[in-house]
Amino acid sequence: MQMKTIVDEANRHGITVAAHAHGIEGILAAIKAGVTSIEHGSFLNDEAIRLMNEKGTYLVPTIALQQQIDLKKLPQIIAEKAKIAIESSKISNVKAVKEGVKFAFGTDAPILPHGKNALEFEALTSIGMTPLNAIQTATINSAQMLDLRDRGEIKVGLLADIIAVDLNPIKNIQTLENVVFVMKGGIVYKNETTYHSKS
Repeated sequence: MQMKTIVDEANRHGITVAAHAHGIEGILAAIKAGVTSIEHGSFLNDEAIRLMNEKGTYLVPTIALQQQIDLKKLPQIIAEKAKIAIESSKISNVKAVKEGVKFAFGTDAPILPHGKNALEFEALTSIGMTPLNAIQTATINSAQMLDLRDRGEIKVGLLADIIAVDLNPIKNIQTLENVVFVMKGGIVYKNETTYHSKS
């Protein structure tokens, strides 16, 4: 009841609500309360996946963080819990992709350091997403999740927030880890592009 009240009040003010949830009881309670997204969602089950699809709840899995975390540096009890959560999430994330759950992009920064965000793209392909679907989690999907209608696509009238990379990310998703051009609001902040013309 309290969670639903929080969600209802936030939505009344045009604010979306994200629920940081690993365990299934918390996940189910959050989905039923109407949250916009589940962050992590390590222990999704069939009911949670079904409800997420019914309600349009997004999953923000933060997979790269799981791949980068050094369990040996954690206290033993936390490392053991983290290992169980990581193993479970591998299974549930794959199932969520197959079942058509909506995904949005997130990295749990600064635990995964700022500047390393693009590692999440390859991580998303490791659970069965196509490179295009992985890219859409950070563009169209995230904009829709946050109800930001002025960004997420390259389109007339939207914010000119654009990046460029050297290779085709559909063929090589890792190229997104080396951004050579950044435009924000139509202003170029970085340009390390090299143009080659055929003579």
